[in-house]
Amino acid sequence: MNNSFDHQTLIKQIYRRKQIIKFTSVGGFCLIVNLSLLWLLTEKLELEDITATVISFFLSNLFGFFLNKYFTFKAKKTNILKEIYKYYTVMSSSFIANIGCMIILVKVFNIWVIYATLIVSALFYIYNYLMHKHWSFKHKKKKE
Repeated sequence: MNNSFDHQTLIKQIYRRKQIIKFTSVGGFCLIVNLSLLWLLTEKLELEDITATVISFFLSNLFGFFLNKYFTFKAKKTNILKEIYKYYTVMSSSFIANIGCMIILVKVFNIWVIYATLIVSALFYIYNYLMHKHWSFKHKKKKE
């Protein structure tokens, strides 16, 4: 058994996947922000579930935009207004589907809003990653 090979292979695999690991980390952080806001808005401020979902979704995505821009995709010298437009276009399309799923899970199946949010977040993870990687933060390659 060659332990050195195992460690080198693991390091190579992590390096190849570091962008998706960063995206997952940012998503996890934003999910915590989203769930915290959602809990505060529904349980403490007693807002209606869907209204609270709308507010927490957009506020948590503000953190997500800046973290993904500078940390995940390293899009530094770019047109921020264009990126915000693209980012929120992706997130708005995801949001519309999110609200539809939340209505079904919360109102039809009576699933607690926090559990429903976890389910919906998992469903839209891949869609959001691919859209942000290939559209929201896509850099034009400089021709040499």
